[in-house]
Amino acid sequence: MDKLNLETESYLIKGKENERFFPFLELEFNENVIYENDIPKYYLSFSDDLKTANGIGNWIMADLEKNRHNLRELVIELGKRLNLKWDIFSSKTGMEVENSYQTEKIELEILTDKTIEKIKTTPQQRV
Repeated sequence: MDKLNLETESYLIKGKENERFFPFLELEFNENVIYENDIPKYYLSFSDDLKTANGIGNWIMADLEKNRHNLRELVIELGKRLNLKWDIFSSKTGMEVENSYQTEKIELEILTDKTIEKIKTTPQQRV
């Protein structure tokens, strides 16, 4: 199980002062974070060379061709198939609480075909 440590920012949202929002503004156009139950959990990267997309790149790209290149729909559907609540966007958005910004170190699991197989064989909570 490969992990990636990212340094990102977080802040609090008005009306939800006990929850931090992680926007991951430093990611490149071909990098994505998959949130599970609104918590950043997986890292998914696509490069020009799909072989570096960790074994699932070709499958994802073929599926994206079928569903109008909507990565969000694909990730949500994949999560549903695994009985998980996945998204590439957090629902924790809103007005930032003043002076709540802080730097965070987040550990994400790199999403690979092996990760998917591990998820399939691990009992999950229902969505």
